[in-house]
Amino acid sequence: MDRFLNTNLKLPYCKGCGHPLVLRALANALEEINVHPLKCAIITDIGCVGLADRYLKTHTVHTLHGRSTAIAAGIKMAENIEGEEIKVIVLIGDGGATIGLLHLVEAARMNIDINILLHNNFLYGMTGGQHSSLTPIGFKTRTTPHGNPFPSMDIISLLDSVKAPFLARVLAQDKNLKEIIKEAICFKGFSFIEIVEICTGYGSRFNKIDKRIVEQILEREGKKLGIIKKEDREYIFKKEIKEYKDLEISFVEEKYEANLKEDFSILIAGSAGEGVQFASEILSKSAISSGIYVTQKNDVPITVSSGFSVSELKFSKKEINYTGIEKPDFVLITSNDGFSRIKEKLKKWDTKIIADESIKEIHGEKRNFRKFQNIRSGINISAISFFLKINPFISFEIFFESLKKYGEEILDVAKKSYEDKF
Repeated sequence: MDRFLNTNLKLPYCKGCGHPLVLRALANALEEINVHPLKCAIITDIGCVGLADRYLKTHTVHTLHGRSTAIAAGIKMAENIEGEEIKVIVLIGDGGATIGLLHLVEAARMNIDINILLHNNFLYGMTGGQHSSLTPIGFKTRTTPHGNPFPSMDIISLLDSVKAPFLARVLAQDKNLKEIIKEAICFKGFSFIEIVEICTGYGSRFNKIDKRIVEQILEREGKKLGIIKKEDREYIFKKEIKEYKDLEISFVEEKYEANLKEDFSILIAGSAGEGVQFASEILSKSAISSGIYVTQKNDVPITVSSGFSVSELKFSKKEINYTGIEKPDFVLITSNDGFSRIKEKLKKWDTKIIADESIKEIHGEKRNFRKFQNIRSGINISAISFFLKINPFISFEIFFESLKKYGEEILDVAKKSYEDKF
């Protein structure tokens, strides 16, 4: 279990909560299957279930409301293209499952080879104990104090209607939980386990709870326990990808030599709509074509085209197993929006800063990157071109070559900035 779960950290759940039981059963299942932790991606959703990320030693992704299944499906589809098999597991609560219900339905319908562990505690635990679509009739919650008057959704029957091949329902306290999880993970195709438990923070507060309450609720609603369905169904996505003649997949080929003496990271902070992410992507691809490992992590507000835009880039001679930067070696700031986003962090960082002249609060090396604001992405292409002048870890000619298809104007920006003709 220790290979997958950080047992040195205390899990953050209420006493009696079923979530730790599920995490430990999952970790033990993966251990017994003998999966390498870095060949496993665990995707978490909102709610208490989403607190699991920091306790896991696998790849983890924490997603938006209900989107965990869609992210997991995307990871699995990418695996099919790349050809390297990984286990993809979703941890989702009844809130995330009902918010993202269509993602579950479509993944089941397409038979994407992912494993869903639904933590169903009959209510929204993290936001105050409100009822959910999976709350049983008569069950009391903060929003149904006299008992839920509506029938609960039978999510297993729903997924069965779209031909989900593996469906199970089990109690969090069930001694067979680990074995059922193992069977689901080893199953080739979409697998779904509804793990039923009581929220000890709110469910126990509003309802009289005894040892048999969950079984009684399920019996009353006609919901059986155990493996409900397990049948072979062709997983066609991988075959379709190989046979689809017109599919064009773009790979960056290693064609050049780099001058990377040591690993480093750079954070580029600017305004949304001004090409921060585009310019960062061009730099990343140029580095990859030079045989360098790269990660790019982007941060934008929900408005997307207004406000800040930030890219965090890591460059290494060795494979990188995570994204994000704790403290960048370099910071490029091309607008006040970007500066406002990272202002507080800058106070803690001892790092090399290069900023646009418009950032009055920063003292040090500055250039007029915004001189090129009338050219699409010109501001940030300018900043990166100048950065390559002072840190030529790859040849500027490679970056310049990558920009050629975007027109003469942007090439002129890159050249002037590299030659420091501001």
